[in-house]
Amino acid sequence: MRAMKIKIMTLWVVILLAMPFVLIPNASAWTAGDEAAVFGHTFEEEYWTNDSIRVEGESGTNASLTASFVHVGEFSSFLIAFNNMNTTDGENVTEMILPYQLFGMYFKTPQNREVFIGAIFAFLLAHNETYGSNNLPDVGNEPAWYVIPLASDNTWPEYTPAVEPIPATKISDTQYRFGMRYHNLTCRVVDANNPLGFWLSLAIPILQVVISELVIQYDITIDETGQVHAETLYTIGQVKELRLWGVDHAPADIIVDSMEISAVHYLSVFTSQYTVATEAGVELTPPTATTPLDEDISIRVGNNNERAFDIGLGREYSLINETTDPWTTVSTDETALNTLLGVRLSDLILVAWQAPFSAWLFAHMAYGLSAQLRSVYATVGSMVANVAAGSVFHNSNWWYGVTFPEWGSLRIEQDPVYTAYTNLFAESPSGAGVLVIILVVGVIAVVWLLRRRR
Repeated sequence: MRAMKIKIMTLWVVILLAMPFVLIPNASAWTAGDEAAVFGHTFEEEYWTNDSIRVEGESGTNASLTASFVHVGEFSSFLIAFNNMNTTDGENVTEMILPYQLFGMYFKTPQNREVFIGAIFAFLLAHNETYGSNNLPDVGNEPAWYVIPLASDNTWPEYTPAVEPIPATKISDTQYRFGMRYHNLTCRVVDANNPLGFWLSLAIPILQVVISELVIQYDITIDETGQVHAETLYTIGQVKELRLWGVDHAPADIIVDSMEISAVHYLSVFTSQYTVATEAGVELTPPTATTPLDEDISIRVGNNNERAFDIGLGREYSLINETTDPWTTVSTDETALNTLLGVRLSDLILVAWQAPFSAWLFAHMAYGLSAQLRSVYATVGSMVANVAAGSVFHNSNWWYGVTFPEWGSLRIEQDPVYTAYTNLFAESPSGAGVLVIILVVGVIAVVWLLRRRR
């Protein structure tokens, strides 16, 4: 049994590292409309979803993806997400559900600067509030753990993982919605306190849990000023099962009242001139330790620090008990806390695998959407090479978290907001030079491994 677990873990790492190069073909050129060959739709359509994009790779590796898209004037938004992935090893087939998602927005600011924004969920971080009383994760000073969906199918056979795309829908003349929903995710809890514990708990299933559901949904609303609000609706399902050293426990026996959970993200930029500031415009410096935030984060671009993008870190959330029938709403007015975090080596390790893949995807989307980029780079391949050569994409100093002080393993529903300042209703955009900014709010994709016989 031990040998099998090591084999599964090794396979997971190899697949994740090789996936961008095995599955995705390189395009040598791209002209407007070529995207129809990939997505079955064009970037000129108002909105669409294709939830059955199949990619066939070598050595029996195949994947299915979902792509959703919204286009209004010079504003576009998209979501590229994995449905599942299969690889064949002899007579065994390994199926994986990877809740990897790349959410992006492309627009021009009122001063005609071209902007690309990408958002990817990083990881969940649980901590035991034993250091001070700030209700924030002070990793290194108090116990903390990464929550990483990763398991074989024999952990809890009664829980079958599933993925459900939420197709792009026009809610009203100025509102659109799309997203992804994942059911029954078995998660490995990984030590964030020291290197030995990190590698040991990553390789061996010391503590495992089942989360009933993970939903990431995007509501896009365009107001009369030209601001586009992309409201990201997160749902973290209730912890249904918990197993410690192979022994099942009631979640409430292990997840005590002093434990809290955070959604952690990172910002990374691989081209352009920008600053990170508070909503009021006060420039921020990269933190080296936990730093509470009282305001939203604002991204300013260009020599005059034009306000291009705000990250509204939603401060209200609800707690719901899924064990009752019907479900019981425990609270509707809990307050989430927002903080900048000092980056740790283990954080970088967890997100390092997806950096080239995210860069590859974003470069292709940017090239397809932007005539300016197509005039700068002769082919999409040359743009990808330029992006891949940069190091800042892999080494962000900007990490932030949204912490839920009241948790108790219950279901959490919360909604931060992203705001883009566009030229949709600008009377006459200025002639400022085009500035391309690509931001990524980073991710650790979560993986479910299923071993079965063909």
